Amino acid sequence: MFVLSALLIAFSMFIYYWPVYYISELSISFLPYLIILNLIFLVISFIKFRKLKNNLGNAKKLLVGIFILLHWFIFLIYSREFNKFYSLSLNEESQSISWLTMLYANIHKNNDDYLWIKNIIEKQNPDLIMFVEFGENHYNNLKDFLQKRYPYINSTTWSKKFIGSMVFSKYPIENRADDFPQWNRRYAYFQLKLDTKDYYIYLVHTSSPDSYSHYLMRNEQLKVFLDNFELHQNKHRDNHDNVMIVWDFNVSPWSAFYKNFQNWLWSGFINLTRKSPFLFSWYLFELPILWSHIDHVWANFDAKNLYLKSIKIDGSDHRGLLIKLDDPA
Repeated sequence: MFVLSALLIAFSMFIYYWPVYYISELSISFLPYLIILNLIFLVISFIKFRKLKNNLGNAKKLLVGIFILLHWFIFLIYSREFNKFYSLSLNEESQSISWLTMLYANIHKNNDDYLWIKNIIEKQNPDLIMFVEFGENHYNNLKDFLQKRYPYINSTTWSKKFIGSMVFSKYPIENRADDFPQWNRRYAYFQLKLDTKDYYIYLVHTSSPDSYSHYLMRNEQLKVFLDNFELHQNKHRDNHDNVMIVWDFNVSPWSAFYKNFQNWLWSGFINLTRKSPFLFSWYLFELPILWSHIDHVWANFDAKNLYLKSIKIDGSDHRGLLIKLDDPA
């Protein structure tokens, strides 16, 4: 027990104080589990100390006491990290008609449950659909269904194996990132025209850090996106324009890379997924183990009302997001 406790303490401290290493970045994605593990070992250490305190020598008492204090310290700092992200208070769904309804999902490149995709679109009737990991198989089976309902389409090919990202809209959209070749970026960027206002929306999907090489690739993609974001800002936007970033970030809110990205953005941006505690949008298994919050929605404008709902996506390892906004002030 002492060995396991020491290993957990050392590992937790390593993650906290050296957050940019690959193993730290991967582990911090599952922060709630680190909190639970340290709490379990805290309770076990305390019970063991109470039961055996009369039979323990002073050295062992001191050791168990140190373990108790360290597990408590780790539990507190990681709980604070978790709570700090989910601290945004937003309005609930308005009873009025939503100004804009968006459906976002990583549907998974091998997902062949086309009937489910059609049913969820018919049920939610979104104004704007944003899919990542959208393949040729999806396009071939859904194009007739989608084109009848969504005449405005934007595609981003970031892989030679499949399309990548697709946007379907009931309202006019214009591609704003057409001045460099496909495959050189991991995002779609388009302008949505509603009434007399323009909205600039990014649909981003950076690589999953499931290997060290993909971890480095994702970090480079983050850098490229930030460089391009600033370029677009200087080219045809100003700080007062309405901008939204919808992202399979493949980065959790507790990652050093997430915090660096958030600090880089203008102060006016809010991550709308902070409204939903325990929004574990990615899962390895159906059971609640190895789940993580890696899908995010940033916006730099205030909506009168916001409704954010997590939706199960059949055939995918991600949950989708239904986002309803009332007309921004």
